[in-house]
Amino acid sequence: KEAGITDIILVTGKNEFFKNILRDGEKLGVKINHVILEDPTGMGDALLEASPFIKSDFFLLHAHHVDFKELKEEIDEEIKNSGGSILLVKEEKSISAFGVIKLNKDKVISVTEKPVSEKDFSNLRIVGIYFLKRDFISVLKSVKPEHYSFEKALDIYAKEGKLKAVLTKKEVLSLKYPWDLLNVKNYLLSKLKNYISKKADVSKHAKIIGIVFIEEGAVVSENAVIKGPAYLGKNVYIGTNALIRNNTDIEEGAKIGAFMEIKNSLISKLTTTHSGFIGDSIVGENCKIGSSFDTANVRLDRTSVKSVVADVKVDTGNRSLGAMIGSSVIIGGRTTIMPGVIIGNNVKIGASTSVMQNIASDIIFYTKFKEVVSKK
Repeated sequence: KEAGITDIILVTGKNEFFKNILRDGEKLGVKINHVILEDPTGMGDALLEASPFIKSDFFLLHAHHVDFKELKEEIDEEIKNSGGSILLVKEEKSISAFGVIKLNKDKVISVTEKPVSEKDFSNLRIVGIYFLKRDFISVLKSVKPEHYSFEKALDIYAKEGKLKAVLTKKEVLSLKYPWDLLNVKNYLLSKLKNYISKKADVSKHAKIIGIVFIEEGAVVSENAVIKGPAYLGKNVYIGTNALIRNNTDIEEGAKIGAFMEIKNSLISKLTTTHSGFIGDSIVGENCKIGSSFDTANVRLDRTSVKSVVADVKVDTGNRSLGAMIGSSVIIGGRTTIMPGVIIGNNVKIGASTSVMQNIASDIIFYTKFKEVVSKK
């Protein structure tokens, strides 16, 4: 809506989470049609299912692009000049994890998804924001359905001379890996304004510094320090002497115990913590974390943190990165999680455990101790 778009088609999997929140969009001043996919197979499938609602030329974007308003402004100028289909691109040092293009001046002549070799390609990767003429849908329908049918249709469309590229110099958001969510969070927090609900209970002995948004029902206890940018959702509880700092987002109903420090992290709904340190981390919903818990967020050699995704070691590019923890995880006291570790849903981690590897969902994980009792 901020970008001037009022007719929206939202395509999701069969979880109706967004539909239940947004409904038809009337309260937001927009019109939303929801398309629910029983078995999502890729962007091509999503666009074809949405196509009956598409009556004109259209923007297509990945849903994490909360930066759409600013990026659309760069595309709008080219739409006025050319009136054709456009994709947004950005320079990238390594392009192997992205969709990439070949260019002839500003015309796209080919599109390839995740090239095996970076040779012969430009260093321009596709951002995930497109302006497409409606005739593109006919090209997509002609392509055999598969996971990358959208990208193959774009390649055909480009070879027909119908696709141009616009290069952005702006920072753009990506959401390929769990840790990318930290950047999305930080972008949203950068748009915050100072606000403390009259229905929040903030101790006069607490310190609120910088841009902080506190929702109704939130409690901030004695000697707690909140350093913005920071967001405290409805009914959040912040314990005595807790420190919340540097782009921390604490969602509805979460409880942060006394003497807990949280830095640049996302703590999801209804999660509870005691004392310790959580840095540069993501914690899912309804987790229960014991006392003296720590997420190590920096390697001893101070190089960028590596993480294992689908059995492949990935350089995250972040020198500070903690843990990525799923939902409904229970963690015992005095537990430490090493940098870049990913933990699934419904995991139980025993007390005094050092977690140095990923843990899949539905696992019980603990360090085995042997107690020795001897008589003098």
